[in-house]
Amino acid sequence: MYNVKCTVEYDGTFFAGWQIQKNSRTVQAEIEKALSKMYKTHIKITGSGRTDSGVHALSQVFNYHTPAFIPENSITAGLNSLTSDDIVIKTTEYVPTDFHATKSAASKTYEYIILNTAKSSAFYRNHCWHISEYIAPAELKKILKLFEGTHDFSSFCKKRSIVDNPVRIIHSTNVRQTGDFLKIEINADGFLHNMVRNIVGTALHVYRKKLNPEIIKEIFNAKDRSAAGPTAPAKGLYLKKVYY
Repeated sequence: MYNVKCTVEYDGTFFAGWQIQKNSRTVQAEIEKALSKMYKTHIKITGSGRTDSGVHALSQVFNYHTPAFIPENSITAGLNSLTSDDIVIKTTEYVPTDFHATKSAASKTYEYIILNTAKSSAFYRNHCWHISEYIAPAELKKILKLFEGTHDFSSFCKKRSIVDNPVRIIHSTNVRQTGDFLKIEINADGFLHNMVRNIVGTALHVYRKKLNPEIIKEIFNAKDRSAAGPTAPAKGLYLKKVYY
């Protein structure tokens, strides 16, 4: 059996997320349909993680096993010809049989983009969160630093997403300004459902309400989603990179 690893970029605007869902358009379903047509048998793929409806990916990773050999560049070209324009396969490579897109991942980086201008944009409306009031990058960065380290993130995820362990390690956070855009990066060993969007929403809530940033510690200790701030919109979130 061959083990194939692919990286894929997609615009999540018109998808109901990554994972296959009944009667919904998903990224996984579209890729599996294309692969199954190429190999003339059903191919099941494993993603590095799930992205929600409306969330984008700059570099999602998936792998699959197959007894048939197809050259790497032919897989890439074939998939890009069989999938829609909002999915682009960037790279394809054969990897050891024990590689697993989910279990082999060491960490992931998500990026959240905010358009920080007085008026919104017709072009970026599905790809960022528009906030008209000025946000000082340095101040927001100080708030996000409080999320770094090992924490119980029960207050920052949907309760149903906590299967065994709500503890995650955030290795780094950063905020940088690029023109009219603020780009928030969070790297961690793993993420719970809505974790990034809830962190961003809470950090912005603390900033905009001028709350004492130390309240973040109280929210962690509460271990209750209702203690944290609102969930940031899905359209501003991107899976930026998966590290192995």
